[in-house]
Amino acid sequence: MQKVKISLAGDLGSGKSTVGKILAKKLGAEVYSTGTIQRRIAEEMGMTTLQLNQYMETHPEIDGKIDDGLRALEGEDARLVIDSRMAWHFVPSSFAVYMAADAYVSAERILKAGRSSEPFTSVEEAVRSIADRRASEMRRYGQLYGVNIKDLENYDYVVDTSYVSPETVAAHILAHFQMAQKGRPFARYELCASRLLPAADMREEGDPAFFEREGKYYIARGAASLAQQMRAGKQLLALTRAEEGEPGSAEQLAAWEARTGVRVARRG
Repeated sequence: MQKVKISLAGDLGSGKSTVGKILAKKLGAEVYSTGTIQRRIAEEMGMTTLQLNQYMETHPEIDGKIDDGLRALEGEDARLVIDSRMAWHFVPSSFAVYMAADAYVSAERILKAGRSSEPFTSVEEAVRSIADRRASEMRRYGQLYGVNIKDLENYDYVVDTSYVSPETVAAHILAHFQMAQKGRPFARYELCASRLLPAADMREEGDPAFFEREGKYYIARGAASLAQQMRAGKQLLALTRAEEGEPGSAEQLAAWEARTGVRVARRG
């Protein structure tokens, strides 16, 4: 049996568990989830997941147990879909995927899941807790391992899951994994059309490229190609990463929406 290892990291509420199960079924693989392990630990200790993350900042022995399990996967001859923030680091042979999602979309998904370790009463509360938990994770992993889990350059493929179905996300991950196995080039980033904002100095020509600022994606170049694809109804758009620039004005945003026929998500 051919060895398969795909690791899924990403924003909280980006759909890693759901997509992981779909991929595992398609590939005949097993799902290994550190998130499930962490939620179980939180429940056993009578904590929310945020409280556990904050507790782990001064109790690295819990991370040690979880990470030892990840390290062991690198040497296994197995078919695995690994749902973990740190699998890209501890299982470097895996095809590393980052699943990005809009903060409010993530919060709504987590609220709908109704997990006892994530007892939120509103979307706004969930957004705040997600931000606090991610900040805690970034501090912890930075201190323990000197890595930045939000650095998208750590990953082989980044896909925005905000406004597409889990089945679509899984299909795109699988297609990119297969291209990687065959040594074929592919777009490293695919982002949802309704999350793309105009930059102040957005260029019409060139390969589509974006920069990120505070969780928002701005078009640096290739606006003509992107607009054409958006008018055609394409959901996920392939881009490369550009140097950071300045966000566009409200007037530029209104003009972009009129040009593409796509309303940009404005929450947050």
